[in-house]
Amino acid sequence: MEDRWLLEWIRCVKKGADDAVCRGRLIPVGDGLECESCRARYPVVRGVPVLRDAPRAQSVDWFEGHYAGRSRTHELTTDYLRQERAFMAGFLKRSNVSGPCLEIGCGTGLFAETAPGYIGLEYAIEPLMASGFEAADRICGDAQRLPLADASMECVFSFNTLEHVPEVDLAFGEIDRVLKPGGLLVLKPAWHCTRYTTELIPVRSYGELSARQKLVKALLPVIRSRPYKLLTWIPGRVYRRLTRRPDNPLKWRRLTPYYGKEWISDADAAAGIDCHESIIYYTSRGYTCDSHSSALRQLLAGHDVVILRKGGRSSIPVAEEERVPLDAARRHAEALREAGPAATPVALEPAPASGLPADRLPAASRSR
Repeated sequence: MEDRWLLEWIRCVKKGADDAVCRGRLIPVGDGLECESCRARYPVVRGVPVLRDAPRAQSVDWFEGHYAGRSRTHELTTDYLRQERAFMAGFLKRSNVSGPCLEIGCGTGLFAETAPGYIGLEYAIEPLMASGFEAADRICGDAQRLPLADASMECVFSFNTLEHVPEVDLAFGEIDRVLKPGGLLVLKPAWHCTRYTTELIPVRSYGELSARQKLVKALLPVIRSRPYKLLTWIPGRVYRRLTRRPDNPLKWRRLTPYYGKEWISDADAAAGIDCHESIIYYTSRGYTCDSHSSALRQLLAGHDVVILRKGGRSSIPVAEEERVPLDAARRHAEALREAGPAATPVALEPAPASGLPADRLPAASRSR
């Protein structure tokens, strides 16, 4: 492996007898990599270091099959994550980010040109081999144990990924570990994934369902409505805010992902994550939330992009006006949510030069 720039950042992920992660530097040895500290060896496949433990068989097989034969060149011509790509390109430019920038769950690397010093991390190796992705820095690794040095990334971002991580609280902790003081964090998983989705209740017939599932199916129009969500979310969110403490633990819901053929969007989710929980997880660790600056906006947050800045001295200059959300972007996102998933995206109103182009992007297609 000749990529000296990437070697500067990657680290060993082997656990020792005391369950501590080594995090030693990796050096090229033969066709692979070796840890200078513990001598653990890692393969390099077509230029991609594979820095993970033995993969979770069922999930990795499903994702490898899902990505088999995919072309990054083709996917860049589609609408998938198009608005998110435009948002990240403008946001990183305005924020004067120079890199390195880590994308967790990079898939076929649709964001590679948008982020300076881009590093794409993916759990499955098949998408990292997609045609058109060869020139980018890529790592096959696990978000639960990121193979990167402490405080090494200027920006970490992730779209439509963290809901697939079985122990998502570990991933949140790892993000905090690798992000530099003053660094930027942009999160947009499929928030609020549900048990009824992983059980395929919306598409299965009543005859296939248990009594509990039949009741849930009958109530889906109510359960999916925004008033119901707010009524059920807000009390718990208020309680969590009132009882939070420094280094607040992440509260999330474990789901049983579905990997069969009758797949629907988010049926393969392993975690139900509340965006408000994510905000208080990081703000209790000294982060500021640039996308949801007031307590009220945080309490009312839905399927939003969450933008946070880590505490500590920053090398990234930020103008005060960049914290001001755009009403046009908010109206655009709300209109799409009200119209439902089949809505056709409409043109975003021109943004003032001094503001964020969108602190709340529409809930676009959530699964890869």
